[in-house]
Amino acid sequence: MSRTLIAYLMGAALLTAASAGARATTLRCSDGLVDEGDLSAEVLRKCGEPDDREVIGPALDNRGYPVRGSATIEHWVYGPHNGMYQYLRFIDGRLVETRNKRDD
Repeated sequence: MSRTLIAYLMGAALLTAASAGARATTLRCSDGLVDEGDLSAEVLRKCGEPDDREVIGPALDNRGYPVRGSATIEHWVYGPHNGMYQYLRFIDGRLVETRNKRDD
């Protein structure tokens, strides 16, 4: 293969991967749609309290103060609703990921 063709194929693969990663997942709740980037307060208003919630962090130093640059991470679970669970991940109060998984 020529270097030009290899460079073209690598560029196409990178563009495809970048566009796939840029898609935001939308979650339908009883009071509206929730999108990645929404604040946790907005998700609570639209979806209500999650069925399960875990809060992690931020990391603390040996004096009990938050480490500079550390974040609070929250994992929320809704469901099962019609056999489906919705998993949400927040970083510093902003929704960064939603996933759906069927109850097996």
